[in-house]
Amino acid sequence: MKKITLLFLITIVAALSVNAQKAFKYGHIDGNAVYRKMPEVQKADTVYSKYIKALEDQIKAMQEEYNKKAADYQENEATMSEVLKETKLDELKSLGERIQKFQVSAQEDAIKKQKEMYDPARIKFNNALKAVATKYGYKFIIDKNALLYFDDIDDVTKLVETELGIK
Repeated sequence: MKKITLLFLITIVAALSVNAQKAFKYGHIDGNAVYRKMPEVQKADTVYSKYIKALEDQIKAMQEEYNKKAADYQENEATMSEVLKETKLDELKSLGERIQKFQVSAQEDAIKKQKEMYDPARIKFNNALKAVATKYGYKFIIDKNALLYFDDIDDVTKLVETELGIK
């Protein structure tokens, strides 16, 4: 009798386990491809590229000014008085420090600008992914670029694109 009860319990546990595994739906998505198709990302790419170009142009102009002054100093150093040499060297040092400070500041600003430009699109993408998971009963949606192998997993890329309004 105990053996029959034990066998019955094992059968029930096994059946529940199989049903529980079937209840989980797995999906994969090419997240980068979908994200790149979003109009918000494409617009952010354009604006951010222009922003970075303006910073790079400013750094380049400052560097050219520094190089010009350094070349002028080297060319005329022999004919300069000690006071003028010292003044020109201080000027070069100050300009070099300004360039370094600007580069650091520009890098920090670029990171802030990138976050400001792309975060709304990331949030929208994640919300669409969550909406698809909820709507279609997916427990896991994994970016296919992170997988080495997948079998019997639904591709939800088109569902998320539809949720985002991407055609």
